[in-house]
Amino acid sequence: MSHSSDNPDKINLIIESAQKRFGVFGLMKTTMREIASDLNMSKGLLYYYFPDKEHLYKAVVEKEQHEFLEILNKKIKEDSDPEANLREYVHLRMSYFKSLLNLSRLSFDASKELKSIMGDVWINFRNKEVDIIKKVMLKGIEKEQFKVDKIEEISALFVDILKGLRNMEINKKRIFIIDDNEYEELSRKSNDFVDIFIKGLKYN
Repeated sequence: MSHSSDNPDKINLIIESAQKRFGVFGLMKTTMREIASDLNMSKGLLYYYFPDKEHLYKAVVEKEQHEFLEILNKKIKEDSDPEANLREYVHLRMSYFKSLLNLSRLSFDASKELKSIMGDVWINFRNKEVDIIKKVMLKGIEKEQFKVDKIEEISALFVDILKGLRNMEINKKRIFIIDDNEYEELSRKSNDFVDIFIKGLKYN
């Protein structure tokens, strides 16, 4: 737990600084000493706000999740076309996915240790994604573009299948990061899936 109630401005500054360093070097190659040095702060004071590097990484991920969801909600409100909304979700989610891989660059073994800290974060984020897709489904039904009987199940399926495609790509490696070619291939597969999915939602 961070002492965010003590000094929220300080907390935000720490998170932003850590976000930059994680983005360049990844979680594995970043130390609390380096983050403290970037902030001209003592390591002891940094540990006062965050007990370890993993909890600071969690705060960075939650910040990026919040930013992603805000952008996604804004895009969906601006565009009245539910089909375009689903494709925009995939586009933004792929960019966010690549950003997270850069932040972490975890080894397979290290990712197991992080799961105990990040488990609830991933579950909550997944549920928020499903809620957004449900709104898109409802929009499609109202416009008579989609025919969906089980909105909750279909929305969850959409999110989970895309997550499965991403996991299949990174699980091929011992280090969770993908190069540009792999990213392009994953984007292609994800877009192909969305095309098939949308065809299945449409009225015949």
